[in-house]
Amino acid sequence: MTARTLNEMTRHERSSMISLVAQTLDDLAEDAEDRGDKVSAGNANYLARTLRGCGVHSADLKATEILLEQGISYVAALSNKYNQSADVDEDEDGDGVSRPEARVLH
Repeated sequence: MTARTLNEMTRHERSSMISLVAQTLDDLAEDAEDRGDKVSAGNANYLARTLRGCGVHSADLKATEILLEQGISYVAALSNKYNQSADVDEDEDGDGVSRPEARVLH
C-alpha cells in the first residue's frame, strides 16, 4: 500500500482515518483517566473532538492532516510513557530488575 495524503484519499477514506484516530484518542483518554492522569486524558479528548469536527465540516485538508499527525504522535508518546512506567512498576521484589509481562496491544 502506498502512502497518500488526505487530498489523494476519497471522502470515505478520510472519514475512516479521522474516526480511527479519534477513537484511539478516546481509548487513550479513558486509560489516562484510569491512571489518574487527568491532563493527558483532557488533551486526548480535546484532540479527538477537534478531529471529529474536521470530519464534519469541509475543513482545510492540510490542517486536518496536521491534526491527524499530532493525534498519532500523541498516542505513540503517551503509550510509550505508560509502557515505561509499567516496566518500572513490575520490579516488585526491589532488586532493580523489571520483568515485563506479555502485553496485548489494541
